[in-house]
Amino acid sequence: MENSWEEERAGFIASEIGGAVFELIIEGVVISRDSIVDSLEAKRRVVGNTIHKGILREAAEHVRKGR
Repeated sequence: MENSWEEERAGFIASEIGGAVFELIIEGVVISRDSIVDSLEAKRRVVGNTIHKGILREAAEHVRKGR
Protein backbone atom coordinates (compact mmCIF):
# COMPACT_ATOMS: atom_id res chain seq x y z
CA MET A 1 0.00 0.00 0.00
CA GLU A 2 2.77 2.45 0.91
CA ASN A 3 4.60 1.83 -2.38
CA SER A 4 1.43 2.48 -4.33
CA TRP A 5 0.91 5.87 -2.65
CA GLU A 6 4.55 6.84 -3.23
CA GLU A 7 4.23 6.00 -6.93
CA GLU A 8 0.97 7.93 -7.23
CA ARG A 9 2.44 10.91 -5.38
CA ALA A 10 5.44 10.95 -7.71
CA GLY A 11 3.06 10.86 -10.68
CA PHE A 12 1.00 13.75 -9.29
CA ILE A 13 4.15 15.82 -8.71
CA ALA A 14 5.42 15.15 -12.24
CA SER A 15 2.00 16.00 -13.64
CA GLU A 16 1.88 19.33 -11.81
CA ILE A 17 5.37 20.27 -13.00
CA GLY A 18 4.49 19.34 -16.58
CA GLY A 19 1.22 21.27 -16.34
CA ALA A 20 3.06 24.33 -15.10
CA VAL A 21 5.46 24.13 -18.05
CA PHE A 22 2.56 23.85 -20.53
CA GLU A 23 0.82 26.84 -18.96
CA LEU A 24 4.00 28.91 -19.21
CA ILE A 25 4.43 27.93 -22.86
CA ILE A 26 0.83 28.90 -23.63
CA GLU A 27 1.31 32.23 -21.84
CA GLY A 28 4.55 32.87 -23.74
CA VAL A 29 6.65 33.03 -20.58
CA VAL A 30 10.31 32.02 -20.70
CA ILE A 31 10.72 28.59 -19.12
CA SER A 32 13.06 28.75 -16.15
CA ARG A 33 13.32 27.16 -12.75
CA ASP A 34 12.00 30.34 -11.15
CA SER A 35 9.04 30.66 -13.52
CA ILE A 36 8.01 27.04 -12.91
CA VAL A 37 8.27 27.48 -9.12
CA ASP A 38 6.28 30.73 -9.31
CA SER A 39 3.56 29.02 -11.35
CA LEU A 40 3.32 26.09 -8.93
CA GLU A 41 3.18 28.40 -5.92
CA ALA A 42 0.53 30.59 -7.54
CA LYS A 43 -1.62 27.53 -8.20
CA ARG A 44 -1.09 26.36 -4.60
CA ARG A 45 -2.52 29.64 -3.32
CA VAL A 46 -5.78 29.22 -5.25
CA VAL A 47 -6.56 25.50 -4.84
CA GLY A 48 -8.77 24.57 -1.92
CA ASN A 49 -7.86 20.93 -1.41
CA THR A 50 -5.24 20.43 1.32
CA ILE A 51 -3.74 17.32 -0.28
CA HIS A 52 -3.46 19.11 -3.63
CA LYS A 53 -1.75 22.04 -1.89
CA GLY A 54 0.77 19.61 -0.42
CA ILE A 55 1.50 18.05 -3.80
CA LEU A 56 2.05 21.50 -5.30
CA ARG A 57 4.34 22.48 -2.41
CA GLU A 58 6.40 19.31 -2.92
CA ALA A 59 6.54 19.87 -6.69
CA ALA A 60 7.82 23.42 -6.19
CA GLU A 61 10.41 22.13 -3.73
CA HIS A 62 11.65 19.49 -6.18
CA VAL A 63 12.03 22.10 -8.93
CA ARG A 64 13.70 24.55 -6.55
CA LYS A 65 16.29 21.96 -5.48
CA GLY A 66 16.66 20.45 -8.95
CA ARG A 67 15.86 16.87 -8.03
